[in-house]
Amino acid sequence: MGNTGAPQGTVLSPFLFTTYTADFQYHSETCHLQKYSDDTVIVGCVENGQEDEYRDLVESFVRWSRENLLQLNVTKTKEMVVDFSKSKSPPSPVCISGKDVELVPSYRFLGVQLDNKLEWSTNTDAVYKKAMSRLYFLRRLRSFSVCSRMLHMFYQSVMASTIFFAAVCWGAGIKAKDANRLNKIIKKAESVVGCNLANLPSAIRLYNSSKPSQ
Repeated sequence: MGNTGAPQGTVLSPFLFTTYTADFQYHSETCHLQKYSDDTVIVGCVENGQEDEYRDLVESFVRWSRENLLQLNVTKTKEMVVDFSKSKSPPSPVCISGKDVELVPSYRFLGVQLDNKLEWSTNTDAVYKKAMSRLYFLRRLRSFSVCSRMLHMFYQSVMASTIFFAAVCWGAGIKAKDANRLNKIIKKAESVVGCNLANLPSAIRLYNSSKPSQ
């Protein structure tokens, strides 16, 4: 692994990478390092312009990566700032290996689109686009006289899994107009499948009820 790297697309690769990077951890009241497989996010709460801890953590992670022969892809590294203050001033860019990290209004993390307004319209746009492409295939299956049972199975495994992905995260905060867009797709799928399908509110209630109690 140290000489050639881990092969991409294998089951073992995420485990090897997680094990290799496990010794770098950080958590405080204002900064946190979140890792999932080969995705790493540094979250910092900056108040009154006091961002020293956040930037020190970034520098420490960059230095640790270099010492452990891990090359960070600065092009794919993004920074997103959530700031609701009335007097906003653009932050100084984070610099890695002499290159400024791009400041973006939204970022896709673990399959969910997050934006700097903490709204879900950007995520809804992405979900809507994916769901519409899968609705096309659902209609194509019906044109081949596929039975309703198989159409329903395709919807649940391919289309519903797209629409309701991470719904426990964004379901309670989604705007009514965005929820209506997704429910309209479900209605279209109903007409193809030929049976009632769970809409967004009922699916979210189901997911919430299935969560283990604290």
